[in-house]
Amino acid sequence: MKDMARGALPFSNALRSRRHVFDTAEIVALFKLVDEGRVDALSNSLRGYISTNLPAAFEKREGLSDYRTNPYVLMTSASVMGLSDPAKFGDFLFNSKLYMALETSFGKQIEAAFVGQYPLIADHRWTDAPEKVAEFAALAGLDREARAQKRVGSVWREIDRSCVVGSRRFITSIKSGPNTINDTQVAGMTTAIVTNHKTWMTETKNTYPNVTSLDIVLGLTYGTDKTTNNKENQILIKLLDQGFVEEDPGNKPGILIDSATRSIRVYRCIGREFWSFIGQPNAVETAKHVFLEILLALSKALSGGIEEAGIEARINARLLRLSASLAKLQFPRNSLPDWVRDDFSEDQLFWFATAMTAFYDEGI
Repeated sequence: MKDMARGALPFSNALRSRRHVFDTAEIVALFKLVDEGRVDALSNSLRGYISTNLPAAFEKREGLSDYRTNPYVLMTSASVMGLSDPAKFGDFLFNSKLYMALETSFGKQIEAAFVGQYPLIADHRWTDAPEKVAEFAALAGLDREARAQKRVGSVWREIDRSCVVGSRRFITSIKSGPNTINDTQVAGMTTAIVTNHKTWMTETKNTYPNVTSLDIVLGLTYGTDKTTNNKENQILIKLLDQGFVEEDPGNKPGILIDSATRSIRVYRCIGREFWSFIGQPNAVETAKHVFLEILLALSKALSGGIEEAGIEARINARLLRLSASLAKLQFPRNSLPDWVRDDFSEDQLFWFATAMTAFYDEGI
């Protein structure tokens, strides 16, 4: 443990040393590699989801009780931002909740709609690992509690997507962004890799007899090496004491390999590198443009999906309802203690009343 600890800081610093500098000339060059037909296919894949599921992110919220948030942060934000008008406060609450709902749901949808369109050149696309599909199919018929108990011992639970290129299989655990992974997930993913990597390799050879090596990749769909919370690097550092070593510290920083067979590698891909990896995992240098295809497809899908679903009108109706509810949060001033009437302004009482909604289910 002491040796690993001494080496952890240089290892972590190496992982965070790369800088990503925006270069217009580079982007112009990458645009020449973008495939219009693939962008259209990606856009169409996401467009239906947007028109159906984006409204669900806000229409399920009926009253103020569905918009409760941290009351202490709420009052502080309202004061700093001057949100004393019910309509402006309603906009703030609505937008905050909508963002959080979309951040949760869009990660999985982007994974489903976009990742499955790649690699650029391969016999197999990215799909659910067949072993994971079989593992979960075996739970069919069990009630929710029984399924939860069985999933504790799941071998493939942490793996989101899989593909095979040549004699190498790639499996990945995809996280939406640079701050998604927490300490609990660090422990869970580290344990999963240490406990299951040999089984993943054995079952891989059973499923794909021609495969001789396995790459296990931690993927973040946006961000850079410097903007993460460092949790993905902590996973790699912990693996250095659990049967893995650096494959080539000088030329391949951050890539680990199992010391026993040297056929199983573990590393992470962040942001642009993640989409390059998805685009062509065995030759990421040929897929640097893939992140542009993803962003272009999302932009195109949003314009069509939002229009088709009439989302703007539906949001405006929801905002009117929310601001009307906020406007009703009033205390008759003659019902308040003298010191409250004297010391608290109308704005302060409004923020106070709004914060109180976090403590009630009905009547608000």
